[in-house]
Amino acid sequence: MNITKNTTDNLNAVLTVTVDKADYQEKVVDVLNQYRKTANIKGFRKGQVPMSFIKKQYEQAVIFDTVNDLLQKSVSDYINTEKLSILGNPVPVMNDIDWDAEQLNFDFELGLAPEFDVDLSKVEIETYKVKVADDEVQKYVDNFASRFGSLKSLAEAEAEAVLKVDAKVEGQEEANATFVRLEDLKDASAFIGKKVGDVVEVNSNDIFDTVEEATQELKTEVTEAGVNVSYTIKEINKAEKAEINQELFDKVYGEGSVDSEEAFRNKIKEESENMYSKEADKQIINDVVAKLLDTVKFDLPTEFLTKWLLTSNENVTSEEQAKEELVKMDKSLRYQLIEAKIAEVNNVEVNAEEVKQAAFAAIKDQLKMYGQTSIPEETLQQIAMSALQNQEEYNRLSYQVFTDKMLEIFKSNVKLNEKEVTFDEFVDIITEKNKELEEA
Repeated sequence: MNITKNTTDNLNAVLTVTVDKADYQEKVVDVLNQYRKTANIKGFRKGQVPMSFIKKQYEQAVIFDTVNDLLQKSVSDYINTEKLSILGNPVPVMNDIDWDAEQLNFDFELGLAPEFDVDLSKVEIETYKVKVADDEVQKYVDNFASRFGSLKSLAEAEAEAVLKVDAKVEGQEEANATFVRLEDLKDASAFIGKKVGDVVEVNSNDIFDTVEEATQELKTEVTEAGVNVSYTIKEINKAEKAEINQELFDKVYGEGSVDSEEAFRNKIKEESENMYSKEADKQIINDVVAKLLDTVKFDLPTEFLTKWLLTSNENVTSEEQAKEELVKMDKSLRYQLIEAKIAEVNNVEVNAEEVKQAAFAAIKDQLKMYGQTSIPEETLQQIAMSALQNQEEYNRLSYQVFTDKMLEIFKSNVKLNEKEVTFDEFVDIITEKNKELEEA
């Protein structure tokens, strides 16, 4: 077998693969012998079918499959060995093949990745530091106090009560056990003052803001006219906020992590600013990507990519459709190439241990959100390893580690002009940027 590459221009090449009969004949004979041993053909005993008969029926198909497998492996090996940077996959050129010939020739078109440089030092963007105000810290304090509070039983319903009820929709036989937070209702007046055992009959339009909300809460299809519902009250409770003391501090951050209300508030402010910092980091990536797409220019082998889409995407059935699809994927394809170039220059790699540590950190943060701060590290490791058994989750975390490394490269090389903003200002900025991106 012989493979030669003919470069037609900077973005296109043709691989010519010459396959001699000796390259595949032995494999073909082995397969035909196996067919002969197992073939059940009327008039012949099993294993006694003449080879001439087997060849007449199967040889052409076996040669085709064997050569095709040989071509796929050899072309792939050649591309890897020669370190060819290609786009898409090789596209076979449709030539007439004389399968009886001693030598077979196959051509494959290649789309070559363009050559270009990326100078991050020429990129300049504005980045944001979100300052957390005292009133926002207070919202977090109130939220923690509510989350770690307790339920107090009430004799009758009041505005902030939570009712355990059996809800029966008119026309349905079964009642659904559920909870009703009176402060969430559009109008809770029908429930105020009611006691355990009382039945409240209302139309869904009187207590829910939208048909969608009524449908979700009642677990049944609700129309614009609403439905009549009977609520039988089983329990009446009120959530009482936890006191702002050491017990609450320990529940939120772990025993002894903070020892005063001032330290508690400072910790909340620090964590909030860190959380917003992560959002600001995401925007750094978005803004750098936008700048690079605007400034790093190179051509793509569009004619080849059109052919590749036609041969590889079953949903693309015409050249016009392939060209339309190529326009849609242009920006993502260009950034993939830019990203790969930056990673190559900076030796960015991701290993299994880094993915494992990312999974561990993600599980730890997730459990912390639910106040579980004292789970043994060994248990956390087991949960993380279990999550990584899912290939999709492993790939997601692997790309997250890669993205984090790219972010550090951007921070180290791009000129960042930091601007201090409030949270509301930050939200307005991001909303406007996303709007511009959608319109682009």
